Amino acid sequence: MYDNIEQTIILIVVILIIIFILYLIFKSPFKYPYFKYYFDVSGKRKPDIENLIDNFLNQRNFFMIKEHNEKIKLWKIECKEKINNSIMKKYRAKQYQMALNDNEAYNFYLTRNQTRYKQKNYIRTPYKVIQIVDSLSCNYDFLFNRNDQLKAIDYECTLKEYNSKNQRKLMTKELRKQIIIRDNYTCQRCGKYMPDEVGLHVDHIIPISKSGKTIASNLQVLCSKCNGNKSNK
Repeated sequence: MYDNIEQTIILIVVILIIIFILYLIFKSPFKYPYFKYYFDVSGKRKPDIENLIDNFLNQRNFFMIKEHNEKIKLWKIECKEKINNSIMKKYRAKQYQMALNDNEAYNFYLTRNQTRYKQKNYIRTPYKVIQIVDSLSCNYDFLFNRNDQLKAIDYECTLKEYNSKNQRKLMTKELRKQIIIRDNYTCQRCGKYMPDEVGLHVDHIIPISKSGKTIASNLQVLCSKCNGNKSNK
């Protein structure tokens, strides 16, 4: 009786080993190399993921996209070599095609740090959890074309901001301060120095009414007198 039980156990173990070996043989060796990037939007209301991607590109990070594209090309070459060296060429080729996903090669995620609580020694203890709240997947061409458009406007703002119909709304306190510091509190027409900012205006070089944009290259410091004379003209 014990011999039968022992033989049954051995048989089950052998079957499991065979199944595991077959699993390893037929398991797909192809794993697509996805690009993943995370934006922490904790504390931000209604973040726009495309705006965040534009800001990422505006910081001259397209080199990361190009580097990953080269990594994908190298992976494809290695996969084709693996298929050619396999005795199951058709099967491996099918697995490779299933692994390919160029349309979703680049993945961007919005994350938030959330505080949760647990009981520890009868004390309510907080801990942080990172949660993905939104995502966008795209291909290389999408990012290449987007970077080209941003390059054409010298990476000064996002495409959404550049094409916004309400350009006045884009004049933030931060942008105004940036222009004032850049122009050294000095009127760009008469040279008046205004360190106390009294009578200091940040003005559009090409007016918004003539399709001017609220971007640094189209803004300048003017004194109230020069700004008034410009308006009169």
